[in-house]
Amino acid sequence: MSWKKRVEEWVEWTLHTYPGEVIQRFFTLQLTDKALGLSAQAFIALLPMLIVVISVVLKSNGEVVGEFLIDRFGLMGVSREAVISLFATSSTVVAVSWLAIALTLFSALSLARRLSGVFASIFEVPKLPGRQIWRALVWIFVQVIMITAVAELRDLWRHGGWFLAAMSGLLIFAIWGAGEALALSLLVPAVPRGQLFAVGVLNGVARIALSSWAIFYMPRALDSQAAQYGAIGVTFALFTLILAGVILMLLAPLMVSTWVMRRDGRLAKA
Repeated sequence: MSWKKRVEEWVEWTLHTYPGEVIQRFFTLQLTDKALGLSAQAFIALLPMLIVVISVVLKSNGEVVGEFLIDRFGLMGVSREAVISLFATSSTVVAVSWLAIALTLFSALSLARRLSGVFASIFEVPKLPGRQIWRALVWIFVQVIMITAVAELRDLWRHGGWFLAAMSGLLIFAIWGAGEALALSLLVPAVPRGQLFAVGVLNGVARIALSSWAIFYMPRALDSQAAQYGAIGVTFALFTLILAGVILMLLAPLMVSTWVMRRDGRLAKA
């Protein structure tokens, strides 16, 4: 047997393994393009929503977000100045109009419905019906709760003793896992509970891994991008972090759904 034939057989065998089928479905479903689109929409939907929530609840302005990023990644020098300038405002409190709230909510709802369609294509189930738009509203609320709770626990993880760090780490894992499982059940009600649990566990692990990676990546990325492009560079670095999070969020259901399809023989029939 020639080496070319052996390579072809090895490639064919690899494509029919579980990792190979996950990779095939990733590109078949065009998840790279969808992840880029979702990341861009999340950037323009969730960040303004976060600033609106801070403005309404804390009676403060968007500079609180900048201060959080500076503390979160330990920024100094040019990256610190770039983040401050990005979120700087002349007022101590942002005046939030009803129009701004409505536009932010509409953008977040659009993101939720688009994400529902992507999840539905991954699991090959119907997407969220228009009459169940309330599920998208609850999904937005769940995201706000998760982001807020994890932000508070992350301080204990970083600055507390080993016991508090361990407990807060477990709580962060539980919040991300349970929250993502609940969020998926809201956007795609047809997904069975067993698969929701598996997706939640994978997402919890992925979020912990992403947070650990961001601790090392983001300070260097923000320093480099801020030095070259200023506030625009900070925006690019933040978008990269969001993109990594979206890809991981899509990989978890992709891995679970591919495993189930492989078990049931649906991939072999295709």
